[in-house]
Amino acid sequence: MSWEGIQNVVQLYSALLAIPLNLLLIFLIVCRSPKEIGTYKYLMIYISVFEIIYAIIDVVVSPFAHSYGSTFLVIVNMKKTKLSSWIIRILLSAYCGFYGSSMAVFGLHFVFRYFVATGSKLLKTFNSWMIIIWFSIPVLIGFTWSILTYWPCAKREATDRYIKNNILETFNLNLDQIEYISPYFYEIGENGTLTIYWPSFVGIGVNFCIINTSIFIIVYFGYKCYKILNSILPESRKSEKNRRLQNQLYIALVTQTLIPVILMHIPVSTLYFCSFFSLNLGSASGIAPLTIALYPVLDPLPTMFIIGQYRHSLYSKLSETKNMSFQYEKHDNSGGLCWIKTVFFRQKQHNTDDIEMSERNRSDL
Repeated sequence: MSWEGIQNVVQLYSALLAIPLNLLLIFLIVCRSPKEIGTYKYLMIYISVFEIIYAIIDVVVSPFAHSYGSTFLVIVNMKKTKLSSWIIRILLSAYCGFYGSSMAVFGLHFVFRYFVATGSKLLKTFNSWMIIIWFSIPVLIGFTWSILTYWPCAKREATDRYIKNNILETFNLNLDQIEYISPYFYEIGENGTLTIYWPSFVGIGVNFCIINTSIFIIVYFGYKCYKILNSILPESRKSEKNRRLQNQLYIALVTQTLIPVILMHIPVSTLYFCSFFSLNLGSASGIAPLTIALYPVLDPLPTMFIIGQYRHSLYSKLSETKNMSFQYEKHDNSGGLCWIKTVFFRQKQHNTDDIEMSERNRSDL
């Protein structure tokens, strides 16, 4: 299997895992969230929907990366898709836009967590129609990224001339068989003269500032939240429970944020760096699409397993499924009737336990 084929297979199976995992997380958020989470559950659903769409675009476009001299390319092999070139160009730009807005999504989460920790009056804006404005910020950033990635970095004659022979030798593809986005920083003219293509520098420079602004917001508000959460002393069992939940949400968010930083931004920043200095990475640049494809798969896991309510729900369901499977195998000779009784009895017992637990919690309060 070719290196391009390996990248496409990873993208396919990552999407097949990412979609059900994020749907499962959405179910847990909607049905198993403690009341103390409040409006924050909408932000958690927002990021899961973001990752589902990103995974779908990733597998539909199936881009692969290639570094060559003073440029790197995000390429789509048109021989492997039935979509027209203009649709692929739009989806490829959207793919880059989702990459650019990924940090802004997490920045929004850290701002919210800071408002919660400080009891800010601005927290009310998340409880009204104004939450649409907050949600629109990553969308606008992603749209800006798409525009600034597409026009300065789209296919053009100078880039075609520079990469033509290398693409043919490396992938056995002609330029009319691919679509690509490529920041070509230092152009080599037909007479061998070297000129700087400023639109690529400006476009990538603005995008770089957007990413770093998002990271600064994450670090600044993340550190503020950390100091506040560690300075709070619980006054009662109820406040201790709430403090524990807020710590779990914070740790889950930090872990979720580190995943795209490691899997997305470090590999792509390496490609930018090498292009600036005309360092040829060749096939090693294909690591970036592989790690980007893993991001929507791994990112829901911290929330599932760090937040106690979700973790206990998953463990109880797994244990219940395992026990029911055992009971079915044990009584299978009776045609499954005993298994049905077992399931009914366990469900009834489970409901009774929930009622008793609820009564105990009410009496504690």
